[in-house]
Amino acid sequence: MPFRVEFTELAAEKFRKLDKEVRERIVGKLREVAANPRRSVSPLRGIGAFKIRAGDYRLIADIDWGEEVVYVLTLGHGSAIYRQ
Repeated sequence: MPFRVEFTELAAEKFRKLDKEVRERIVGKLREVAANPRRSVSPLRGIGAFKIRAGDYRLIADIDWGEEVVYVLTLGHGSAIYRQ
């Protein structure tokens, strides 16, 4: 059973502002993450969250392993996401 994916309001707002092509790439990556999160995410040092690479974009996510939910906290271009 795949994990459920939920966006915070901030992440949803940023997602809506992206170009269609970028949104489609992110959706494809999130489907992959939902199917097998342990294989598709990398831990972030110091904050207990995970990063997900989708082309030039990065998603910062929290994962509830018990409830099987991936919470997308924020997203942005790889050159700027870690400065937020």
